[in-house]
Amino acid sequence: MNLIIMSALFIQPLFARQPLAGEFKLVKQADNIFLYERWIDAPATGKVREIKAVFLVRTNIPSIVRLLKDPARGKEWNANAKDYRIMPQPEENRWISYIQYDIPWPFDDQDACLAFHYQNNEVSFESTQNAAFPVADGMSRITGTRGKWVMENMHSGNVKVTYFITTDRSKKIPRWVSDPIVHNNLFKTMAQFKKLAER
Repeated sequence: MNLIIMSALFIQPLFARQPLAGEFKLVKQADNIFLYERWIDAPATGKVREIKAVFLVRTNIPSIVRLLKDPARGKEWNANAKDYRIMPQPEENRWISYIQYDIPWPFDDQDACLAFHYQNNEVSFESTQNAAFPVADGMSRITGTRGKWVMENMHSGNVKVTYFITTDRSKKIPRWVSDPIVHNNLFKTMAQFKKLAER
């Protein structure tokens, strides 16, 4: 989001034509959390950043899904989130998440509205619009977000979580400035999510 979601800065959608993708490269690791990145050639939008985080959690898949849907704990695991709300949908396996971020310089404060769908041990999400969450004054709405949480039961009793999200490189801020912020915030988000899931 769940940007989840700090890494969702400058998101652009992937269109129907399958973009050309290179291999993932490890950009950060600590405490058995591994963060990878690759750049995808998307003809309609130029280079699109895809980030992958991989880690093990000592819990079960239903507990992970409950954490994703828990508005009371959303701000705890989303780095720099100052507001986190959930809107249930008629189908139990679907929900909408709204997140506001208090993002450090050089980025503007942003918010995101995401539609989630849980099916077959996978939670996918993408940007959506909902009248309950209009664009707030002073906020820049993140649009075009797309990603997923893939969960796999392991023989050790752990769950392997693989998180994907696509982002676009900022054209206004150089990569040497933006990359460490994107990597560090997503890493912090995954570490805190793992900690809460294991409680």
